[in-house]
Amino acid sequence: MSKQDPFKLYLVRISPCCRSVWLYLLQNDLPVELIDVDIFEGEHKNSKFMAMNPHQEVPVLVDGKTIIYEGIAILRYLAQKYTNFAGWGSTLEQRSEVLSVMHWGSTTLHRVLGYRHVYPHFVEKYHLKSHEDTEKLVEQGAHELTKQLEVLESHYLKKNPFLCGKELTVADTYVATVLCQAEWVNLEIPSLWPRVFAWFTKVKSQPKWYIVHEQHDMFLHKLAKCHDEL
Repeated sequence: MSKQDPFKLYLVRISPCCRSVWLYLLQNDLPVELIDVDIFEGEHKNSKFMAMNPHQEVPVLVDGKTIIYEGIAILRYLAQKYTNFAGWGSTLEQRSEVLSVMHWGSTTLHRVLGYRHVYPHFVEKYHLKSHEDTEKLVEQGAHELTKQLEVLESHYLKKNPFLCGKELTVADTYVATVLCQAEWVNLEIPSLWPRVFAWFTKVKSQPKWYIVHEQHDMFLHKLAKCHDEL
């Protein structure tokens, strides 16, 4: 694909899976045009967007006449067609493990951390019928999250510095972007899960991470400022 024909990536920059796709494009020098989707204004529900993704979700990647949606599907498409599976490992077994870990991050971890613990703090659409029910949901999410972090600490990172071995892969990036949501609620990762914290720090130091997490970091700054003013 020529430099004159960049991919079009429809995204919400605060979204973990969108950031993972964007970072993979940047790190592999794949040209991309970013198209921000304002979900609060309902842009993901208009006819143009729904023609690309009837599920009304980001990210969506447009490559010429080809349209791919869902973060992991996009990453796999890019890896298979354009990067010779860069960041996925060199064998089928390694790539299968990477894919398995990404699916866990996209489903179980994101559901527990995001939708049951963090998002109900900030987004009204994730509130339940009563304040008490929402509080119970958040507490349940926190309890389930500790189990998932313990799996990271005691299984994946027990013998290796990264989730799928000794080398950083796209699975580390994907899971770390999801785990970033824990920063919204100041989760005490360093003291309780030191291996997770060391891994998280290494993943966040990779090239161009700061570019795709700029809006996330701005949100953290606003949260800290509001906390200081209370």
